[in-house]
Amino acid sequence: MNKLYPLLAGLVLAAPCALAQGVGIGTGTTAPAATAMLEIASTSKGLLIPRLTTAQRTAISSPAQGLLVYQTDGTQPGFYYNTSATSTASWLWLPDKASAGDNLGNGTATTAVKLNGNTLSNNGTGGFSIDNSGNATLTGSSVVTGALVVGTTAANANASAALDVASTTKGLLPPRMTNAQRSLISAPPVGLLIIQTDNTPGLYQYTATGWASVGAGNYTAESSSVNNAPTAATTVNPAVTNIVYTNNAATNGIVTLGTGTEGQRLVIVNNDNEYLSVVSASGTGNILSKYAARYIYTNGGWRRES
Repeated sequence: MNKLYPLLAGLVLAAPCALAQGVGIGTGTTAPAATAMLEIASTSKGLLIPRLTTAQRTAISSPAQGLLVYQTDGTQPGFYYNTSATSTASWLWLPDKASAGDNLGNGTATTAVKLNGNTLSNNGTGGFSIDNSGNATLTGSSVVTGALVVGTTAANANASAALDVASTTKGLLPPRMTNAQRSLISAPPVGLLIIQTDNTPGLYQYTATGWASVGAGNYTAESSSVNNAPTAATTVNPAVTNIVYTNNAATNGIVTLGTGTEGQRLVIVNNDNEYLSVVSASGTGNILSKYAARYIYTNGGWRRES
């Protein structure tokens, strides 16, 4: 009979058991913490939970909610726990925050995301930032696919507009710069708009022939001079906005446009019976009889606009 005791003791130790009180493992755990079912104490060893491969982890049938394992392979090795309360597992990776970052991933936020003074970017340089007042800053060049809507809703945006800015109390402010700063723009595209703040201030656009002023702010009062078309070569420094040449009953001389002021505009009307040759910074061009041509003084010379 005594030979059965070791066998019975072994069966008891090998069988699953349920303990109503906390269990302490290690030195100094004779009285485990009252709120702990299991307290492990050591100053030289740790807790080693089951280590599984990805295939082994996913092969666990109906894992308990909260089940914890350590995955040893794959692109994201580390701790995983099951969040599902059903028989279908839902494993969540617990990344190392120092190396994996916040790991926002493709999840859905359930609370406000606080940047805490940081930016959203692809590689940690530049990117999008927002302050506590809701003011947003985006550094670098940005590409918007589709329409960009400011001051209104997408539903109210004009379907033909790539940029729709709406307001009843504010306007649109293009970049402001000096004439020297404007001249430093490398290879500006036709249609580029800026506000020039010195020399002849105003709104300027870049045209096929150079920078040209836009808007009434750069026009002088309408004024005209009427004279016979010249019969010899002559240089004109326009002091009016319109020069009207009438018929001289002879062969016309060449008109060369001289000096002007930045942004100054000029219309030459040829009412002579012959064409009129005009030399400008755009080259030599002819104005047919009973036609007119427009010029603008920009970048140190008169340039033909039409």
